[in-house]
Amino acid sequence: MALKHTILAFLSRQPLSGYEVAKEFAEGFGSCFWKASQQQVYAELTKLEQQGNVTYEAIPQPGRLDKKIYSITEQGQQELIDWLMQPSEPAAIREDLGVMGLAGHLVPVPAVIREIERRRQLHAEMLQQVQALDEPFAQNLATLELKDLYMHLIIRRAIRYQESWVAWCDEALAAIQASPGIDDDRDALKGRST
Repeated sequence: MALKHTILAFLSRQPLSGYEVAKEFAEGFGSCFWKASQQQVYAELTKLEQQGNVTYEAIPQPGRLDKKIYSITEQGQQELIDWLMQPSEPAAIREDLGVMGLAGHLVPVPAVIREIERRRQLHAEMLQQVQALDEPFAQNLATLELKDLYMHLIIRRAIRYQESWVAWCDEALAAIQASPGIDDDRDALKGRST
């Protein structure tokens, strides 16, 4: 998946300004699956426009730059369809806490606990955010149009992802707290030869 596909997917649902697309990545549905700065979004929109995948309507704003409302073109929709029709592979897990699992024994146990607690809090907050995103879909499940049903289903995936992180953090904290070696406070040199 590339940033362009995510932007084209947003625009396939409705025309949006560059600001609105960037906001989706910061606070909305896009924040569940992709990290993109406002600069990256605007640069990609420029490329997509140059390639003929999107077009925009300039809306004059007194005393400010024109507001550009982007729409997907037929070519852009075909680009997105072609990509959607390709089989996708599961993404590799790239996770800092995975490295902590490999080398966490080199740092004091309280530091590991603090990091897992911090991550638990972050994932609990993200869980609340994605649950709020799903609320309008979940409340009207019986009457959702197909495009909104798909949105609901992928948001449910994001909810499950965050729930699994919170559960894993709880499991990890309980296991560390129950470990017989926790009283040692495993200093950073443990396991190294002297």
